[in-house]
Amino acid sequence: MLTQRVIPLASALNVRELGGYSVGHLRVRDHRLLRSGSLAHLTPADQQRLVDYGVSTVIDTRSRAEWQPAPDQLPSTIRVCHLPLFDDDETESTQTIQQLNAYYSADANNGRRRMLRVYRRLVLQQQPRRAYRRFFELLATVGADNTVLFHCTSGKDRTGLCALLLLGALGVSTQQLKQDYLLTNQFCLPRIVQRVRESQRQGMNANFQSSIIDLSTVSLDYFDQAMTLINGEFGGIKPYLVDFVGLSPSVIQRLQRIYLTSDLA
Repeated sequence: MLTQRVIPLASALNVRELGGYSVGHLRVRDHRLLRSGSLAHLTPADQQRLVDYGVSTVIDTRSRAEWQPAPDQLPSTIRVCHLPLFDDDETESTQTIQQLNAYYSADANNGRRRMLRVYRRLVLQQQPRRAYRRFFELLATVGADNTVLFHCTSGKDRTGLCALLLLGALGVSTQQLKQDYLLTNQFCLPRIVQRVRESQRQGMNANFQSSIIDLSTVSLDYFDQAMTLINGEFGGIKPYLVDFVGLSPSVIQRLQRIYLTSDLA
């Protein structure tokens, strides 16, 4: 059932529907919210597929350094909003290639350690906080009349936190949040295999290859890092959004009115 959420595109990974998750006697509306990886290489056929699906607004959470050389390839009928969560892709690229290669080759756990730091920053830093507020306010403004797709490069960490916070604000259970988050590994498998094979061709050691896997996947450790901070420091997703992100309760209520529907609707 969960695997049927994927929207198969030839030129983009991890494109999937967020509709259908249950919230008591309600559920998240279909064809209104999508998450994905990069849209920088969409073929004309894939662009048309998104148009046919109803997508009219795209939120790109990549940094300027990421999207300027590789902008989303979308028809003019789809509005693109840039909301960078970081100044650059802090999952991997804040140091030189040589420094990163040496770091990841030194210890098999260094990729995992880096990702845990990234998730801490995603929850607690000021730039993500400001971006989340704009993200939710934009959804509350355009969501009533638009189908929105949001993405980063891989569609796993920055996109994953946005999806987690959004579904949590709608009242989706922690178990369903976890299921949606972990689906990324299934849909990003081709990219993971490609990156490991490339590191093998380059003669990188086993430590490096282990780090590449940790950088290219999502993990319960990463999910738990985010949720432990959100729950421990703020008391849950909704208090986090109100007290730290700065959303008014009325915005959250509007999002629930927009994106939730009865099972019979």
